[in-house]
Amino acid sequence: MVKSGENMRKPIALFLACAVLLTANFAMAWGGAGHQLIAAEAYRELSPELKAQVFDVLKAHPDYAKWANAFHPNATFDLAAYIFMRSSTWPDEIRRSGSIYDHPNWHFIDYPLRPPDFPLLPGPTPDNDVLFGVAQCEKVLSDTNANPELRAAMLSYLIHLVGDMHQPLHCASLFTASYPTGDRGANDFYVMPGQTGVRLHGIWDGLLGTSMNPRTQWNYATEIDAKYPRIALSELTTDTTPKSWSLESRQLAIEKGYLNGRLNGAKDKNEAPSLPADYLKNAKQVAVKQAALAGYRLADEIQTYLKCVAPVPLLPANTTTVSPTAVPKRIGTAEASRYFDESMVVTGKVVQVSERASVTILDFDRPYPSTPFTAVVFSDNAGLFGDLKKLKNQNVQVSGTITDYHDKPEIILENPSQLKTIGQ
Repeated sequence: MVKSGENMRKPIALFLACAVLLTANFAMAWGGAGHQLIAAEAYRELSPELKAQVFDVLKAHPDYAKWANAFHPNATFDLAAYIFMRSSTWPDEIRRSGSIYDHPNWHFIDYPLRPPDFPLLPGPTPDNDVLFGVAQCEKVLSDTNANPELRAAMLSYLIHLVGDMHQPLHCASLFTASYPTGDRGANDFYVMPGQTGVRLHGIWDGLLGTSMNPRTQWNYATEIDAKYPRIALSELTTDTTPKSWSLESRQLAIEKGYLNGRLNGAKDKNEAPSLPADYLKNAKQVAVKQAALAGYRLADEIQTYLKCVAPVPLLPANTTTVSPTAVPKRIGTAEASRYFDESMVVTGKVVQVSERASVTILDFDRPYPSTPFTAVVFSDNAGLFGDLKKLKNQNVQVSGTITDYHDKPEIILENPSQLKTIGQ
């Protein structure tokens, strides 16, 4: 867990999604849940041959061993599908980390939006935006002589970036008198969907869900595919290039994101105006359709650009059957790192409570940096929990999906029902 509270990953609730801290030009499209959803959709579209090939490529990924260790056999999908989905969030996880593979500006293209006419203007950094990033992925995946780890990293990026460019606010920046230098994809555009002002960008990030459990997203992908089969999406034949997809998102940002310039926003969350009553419902419909398009297009990109030197043996059929008691539901902190992406109850002693402006961190059993497990409460929800410092030296259990942040297990607490002291 990042102790400074900067550049943090978290699954974010629909109305509170904007609380993700953003450094300059930093944003996470769809959140991890949305990226896993799109990856699941794409993987289901791949032929058996392509499934074997992408798995073979991803075995060279720098985080492959960690992901494989976190996988628990299940009847829903196999290791190859899990690794494909898990790789979808990696480019966000390494943001600002110093990784040689980190490309923070590949995640978006800031087409300037200037109302009321919204003339089509080029993105400001054509050699360092999402279109450039996708082109680099295509180039490396087509080169069978490229370094295997680089090919795996670029496949992970392709999975991620196709999702990024289908989030409309990753393809736009509003320029008005209030935003003379742009609103950074609505990261500086505050609205009020409930009782507090939040970033409009973050609302869109959370529209595809918040659960980081891959099985949840796999099942959600099944629902979306049924709602939007290929034949129902004419965009798949009219918009066939990454640039056209980005322009499609730009137009959605204008029409559905900013309501053709009529949506009121503020630069200060304390002055945020309320959203129109039907805004979230309409935005959700757009997001689901965009996810369907992204999944199909990602599968087509892989089919077009992934080249292999020789045939790869097909993957064996997943014949796993798992009894309901195969995975424990209540564990100690020392076991938490074995159950990434699982919904669990974790018990332990809170030995350190660290409060920051943006986050409160509960370290269990040992103080930072040696703690085996943390629970975190972001400032959006801090008022729901009362004085968390009172938990120090208390035996506590927390429930939720265990997520992996910098190789450490943690659970994000968004509701007091997720936390209680032992004996209550």
